[in-house]
Amino acid sequence: MIHKRDQDYWIFSAELRDAKVMDDTAGKPAAITPLGINIKRILCTGTVTSKQGDDRMTRITVADPVGNFYVVGFSNGFNPEEKSMLDGVGVDDRILVIGKVSSYRNSEGNYLFSIRPELVSKIDEEAIKFWGLKAYYFAKRRYFAIREAQKSEDPSADMLKESGYTQVEAESAINAIRNFPNYDYQKLFEVIEPAMSSMGSSSQLPEVRSIILDYIKNNDLDGKGCRYEDIVVAAKNAGIDQSTVDEILNSLGSLGEIFEVSLKRYKFVDTS
Repeated sequence: MIHKRDQDYWIFSAELRDAKVMDDTAGKPAAITPLGINIKRILCTGTVTSKQGDDRMTRITVADPVGNFYVVGFSNGFNPEEKSMLDGVGVDDRILVIGKVSSYRNSEGNYLFSIRPELVSKIDEEAIKFWGLKAYYFAKRRYFAIREAQKSEDPSADMLKESGYTQVEAESAINAIRNFPNYDYQKLFEVIEPAMSSMGSSSQLPEVRSIILDYIKNNDLDGKGCRYEDIVVAAKNAGIDQSTVDEILNSLGSLGEIFEVSLKRYKFVDTS
C-alpha cells in the first residue's frame, strides 16, 4: 500500500510556538496551529544561531524573522542521516529545513515543538526572503478565511471555497474557529508584519508602493480587477518603470495586500 506523503507547510516559528496538540482522525496526537493547519511536516528557513550535540544527537536553533525553530537529529532514529545533515551545518549558516514536527510536553503541561529533519540545505539571503514573503502570504490568506468564516453563524469549508479560498484555506479556517475561539490574531501579526516590512527591497519606497496599491484599490470599476497594462501605464505616468511595477506587484501579492484574480488582473484585498 502506497502512503500519501504529508504536505509540508510554510509557517513562521511564532505560529508553531502557539500550536496545540490534538488527536487527528486516526486518534494519533498531531499539532494544530492558530491559523488552523494540521501540521505534520514543515518547510522553514533561517539562520543557525546555536548548535549542540554529542555522539547520539545534534540540536540546532534556526532563527526565522520572528523567533526560533528547534531542529533535532538522532544517529539511531528512523532516519539515521538526520544527525549527519545537522552536523554538516554551522552557526551563522543560512539553511532550509524540511522535516516532521515533533511535540514534547514539559512539567508545566505546555507543549514544545521541534523538527526532525528530512532535508537540510544551505541557502542564501534571497531564498530566506522569498520564503518569508510566501509564508506571510499563506498566513494572511488563512487569516482572511478565518475572518470571513467568523461572519457566519454556521460557517463551512464549502462556503469559504465558494468565496474563492482554497481547500486548505477553507478547512484551516474552520479548524481555527473550533480550536482557537479566543486567539489574538492581531498580536500574532503585530510580531510578523514589522519583520516583513524590513524585507522589502530598497526600490520599494513607501510612496511608490502606495501609488500602485491606491491605483488598484480605486480603479477596479467593474469588480474584475485592474488590468496589468493599465497599472503599467499609470505607473509610467507617475515616473515608475515597468520592472519596478513587476517587483512591487509580486511583493504586494506575497504580502496579501492584492491578489491576481485572473491572468494579469489584480484586486485590492480589503482587510477592514
